[in-house]
Amino acid sequence: MRVKTLILAAAVLAAANLAAAGEAAAVSQQEAERKVAEDFGVEVLTKRTRAGEVGGRAVWFLTVMNPGGTANDAFQVNTLAVDRETGELVPAFRHNPSGYELPGASSLDDQSGVRPDMSGSLPWR
Repeated sequence: MRVKTLILAAAVLAAANLAAAGEAAAVSQQEAERKVAEDFGVEVLTKRTRAGEVGGRAVWFLTVMNPGGTANDAFQVNTLAVDRETGELVPAFRHNPSGYELPGASSLDDQSGVRPDMSGSLPWR
């Protein structure tokens, strides 16, 4: 009986250590914002940061703004995806088994939104 109790206690402690290690590996929103601001010299618009998912990966979507100045990209605003596990940027251009994917891109074969009267029944040019 005592051996079973010791084994159960050891299993509970091991599970707690694994859970704590998993939580420690995750990148918090503030850590991701700080790292991106330091690495890229941008201002992170913290009120627009949100959690999301890209390709099955949990990410932070950070909206960032370039600093002012005389360059063409002054005050340019972009949204970056940061992996919540590693803290690394998730590239916008991703290779998939069937080709590549761009964020916000729609299928070129879908013409129903362009010409609703056609509904894809006849090709038009």
